Amino acid sequence: MKFIEFDQKKCDECYKCLRVCPTKAIVFTEHRRDIVDDMCIKCGVCQASCPQEALTIQNDKYKVKKHINLGKKIVISLAPSYASAFNIDNPKRIITALRQLGASWIEETSVAAELVSQCYETQIEKDPKKNILTTCCPSANYLVQYYYPELLDYLLPVVSPMIAHGKLLKERFGNDCYVVFIGPCLAKKAEAESEGHIDAVLTFNELLEWFSEMQLDYTELAPGTFDAEPTLRGMAYPVGGSLFHNDRVTPINSQYTTLRVDGVERCKDLLETLKKDGLNKYCVEMNICHGSCVNGPDMPHDGQTYYQRKDRLLEYLKCHDTHQTLDTLLAEGAQKVSFEQTFEPKKTMLKYPTKEEVKQILRQIDKYSEKDYLNCGSCGYDTCEDKAIAVFNNLSKPHMCLPYLRSKAESLSSALFDHTPNLVCVLDHDLALLEYNPTFETRFHIDDISLKGMPILAFMNEDIFAECLANKASVVGRRETIDSHGRVFFCNAIYTERYILGIMTDITQTEKSRQELAQVKERTLVACQEVINKQMRVAQEIASLLGETTAETKVNLNRLKEIVLMDEGY
Repeated sequence: MKFIEFDQKKCDECYKCLRVCPTKAIVFTEHRRDIVDDMCIKCGVCQASCPQEALTIQNDKYKVKKHINLGKKIVISLAPSYASAFNIDNPKRIITALRQLGASWIEETSVAAELVSQCYETQIEKDPKKNILTTCCPSANYLVQYYYPELLDYLLPVVSPMIAHGKLLKERFGNDCYVVFIGPCLAKKAEAESEGHIDAVLTFNELLEWFSEMQLDYTELAPGTFDAEPTLRGMAYPVGGSLFHNDRVTPINSQYTTLRVDGVERCKDLLETLKKDGLNKYCVEMNICHGSCVNGPDMPHDGQTYYQRKDRLLEYLKCHDTHQTLDTLLAEGAQKVSFEQTFEPKKTMLKYPTKEEVKQILRQIDKYSEKDYLNCGSCGYDTCEDKAIAVFNNLSKPHMCLPYLRSKAESLSSALFDHTPNLVCVLDHDLALLEYNPTFETRFHIDDISLKGMPILAFMNEDIFAECLANKASVVGRRETIDSHGRVFFCNAIYTERYILGIMTDITQTEKSRQELAQVKERTLVACQEVINKQMRVAQEIASLLGETTAETKVNLNRLKEIVLMDEGY
């Protein structure tokens, strides 16, 4: 079930949600913002931390209203942390408010938490393991299922108090009743959807929204009473009740050292320790939220600190003098309900690139060796290699890197620098490369190493740059041929006190065209000369023939003249 949705119009790409996400289950690409459901442990810290309110959680408030209007029996399971959630003198005023909303039956989830702890005790006695992990926090369970499946055997095969309570209430009132859990935990929404027995989940903030819509001032209502008294150990679950007997001092099993681990980083640290076989005979309660449920992600934002909320809960536990016992619950038939749970491994969609593929991805953002891996976390990932893995899985875009973007903004690699068809390079006064544009890199066919620090002589004749440096004056309009690449460039070397800027225009095609035109001209001239010479020879031959003919004609005519004159007696 995907219960967190992105509003892409509100998202301003600050990446805060990704930075706080313990499993990096968020997609940030050019065209997509999304939660990857099969990587998400449903802790809800992304939604709680988003300053733009671009992340929304599935809200069951409208479903509950609908079933109230349909006349369904609305049964409430209220998390014991409710006593710390609302800044009022008596938390039981909330019970009265819930009845005014339409609740038919209200119990504290601690009723079932007592039975869950009893199952823990029985399970540990029946099947003692090297280490034990309690299972009241669904996000912690998801963390093990997704990312530490080798430790699944340590999870006690028992449902959470919420699911246990849902089973109890369905057993008592029948499947037709509508069971609503109310607490500070967003993961309970996903757990209810996948496990059943709970029809809807509301967070404390969603409950406050409902009060506001109804113009219900819960602070002025008389304190109410639960329809069934809570249990002392169950009431203390938000402060470690699952690990102890009713005195909240004696561990549930003396063979194990009890340990509470709060916060996702410490949970991961613990699981890594267990994975390395570093602990023995520990019974551990893991909670993904720092401070457990008292500091859940959807506690009301009323300005109260964690310590103030914890103080209210401890005061509530101290003042609550009536409660059920385990014997009472068992006498009421709770033993008829099975609280067993099977935890199966869950597969994530992550694929892991080879080392070379990681390097290829990081080269796109100018990270050519390990010294370039800053591991600053500004992109949301703990290390540059983690970022490359995300890019490989299409969860991120390569250039989502603050140091890279900053260097691009502050360096000479501006838009013009990047996109000009000219080759541009920046040299220090030792004629070594400081910067170069993509056209320069592409022209010399080098894409797997950094060229920075290499001498310009490795690529082309350095004479123009040496002349520029020697004279401390720019040299422009120089034609340079690079025989090794078969290219001709029109080069300019611009001198500054800090560096030399080289701008080279590839005129290879122009030169080729010019040479081809010159050859055509030359061939045309030769052909013309040949025609002229031929015409001259023909003219000379014609003249020669004409001369001979003329001479013969003259002789013959003279003879004819003489004959005529002789006949006439001249």
